[in-house]
Amino acid sequence: MAFEDSGESTSIFGSIGDSIKGMLTGVVLFPLSLFFIYQVETCEQASAALKGALPAAQAKAGVASYVTGKLSADPLGGEFVKSGKYISYSQSSEVYAWEETSKEDSNTKKKTYDCKLDWTSSPKSPRNFKDPACKNKTFYQATVDDRKLVASDAKLKSEEGKTFSVNLSQVDITSAVPSHTPEAGDLTKGIAEGDYIYLSEKCAKEELEGCERVSVSVTPIPDENMTFVGSVSGSSIVQFTSKEGNKFLNASVGDFQSTMKDIESDDNVAKWLMRAGCFIAMWVSFNLLAGPLLSLLSFVPLVGDLGKTALSLVFGIVAFLITGVTILLVKFWYIWLILGLAAISYAIYKKKAATA
Repeated sequence: MAFEDSGESTSIFGSIGDSIKGMLTGVVLFPLSLFFIYQVETCEQASAALKGALPAAQAKAGVASYVTGKLSADPLGGEFVKSGKYISYSQSSEVYAWEETSKEDSNTKKKTYDCKLDWTSSPKSPRNFKDPACKNKTFYQATVDDRKLVASDAKLKSEEGKTFSVNLSQVDITSAVPSHTPEAGDLTKGIAEGDYIYLSEKCAKEELEGCERVSVSVTPIPDENMTFVGSVSGSSIVQFTSKEGNKFLNASVGDFQSTMKDIESDDNVAKWLMRAGCFIAMWVSFNLLAGPLLSLLSFVPLVGDLGKTALSLVFGIVAFLITGVTILLVKFWYIWLILGLAAISYAIYKKKAATA
């Protein structure tokens, strides 16, 4: 049975009071979102820093260099997977445990609390739940630790026959090098079902209270040639330090040209995801800043929720426009500077013409 919270926070004054507290977060979040946009647009990316890299035979100080060849390394295994020709191995677990849920009545604005079983990577103790009926539920914790491993003693044999050592823990492998869930024949324990490995046959067949499942991913060493772009120092491939002081060592399948395309593609995806994150942060900041108004609207019968939704959508449009303009201001600052100087020059000219 759900527990109803009838405390002060559910009244109109309590709701407005909570929203005023949220305004302080909004005041901080808005300038932070602008700062993050600036950081995203000005941060140095691997595709730019490594552009113009030279073959290892022509390597020189201050310029990135690359090696293309066959990668090999010591066999790598994990808690659930047999040793094999892998670049990396990772595992993370989830438990089918009790999670607290809350729901607010659109009319009374009162919150009700309940609990349900769900897959979670960070189960919480039911003793801290608000619903009294849920406090006595069993607390299930993960028994498998999250872990990521990379192969050691990696070597890259170049097309010219020279062997270079490389520390795979320092390498950013592009998404063009596929990772996958190991097959049943590659497991040392557990039962593979779909994208997960279950610790018992019962849990593999049915979602039961306290069950645990593990997401395991391996990145096999490609059969094709790989290109590592960084800095060649003697017989080692190490990170390249750019003029801005950032360190880069990236790799993908294929030759140098295809590798650089893969690096650039990953950079573009990462940049757009970060831009989206900045936009969402700004949108949230506007909603927090208008918290008291939104709280008042939610108490207006019939049209309150509609008005609240409409106002939030307007904030979203404004946040989108500000995000776009800020990106343009940062990315093409010199155009705005030229326009500003031209406007000032025109104003001075008009003033002199008027006094002549």
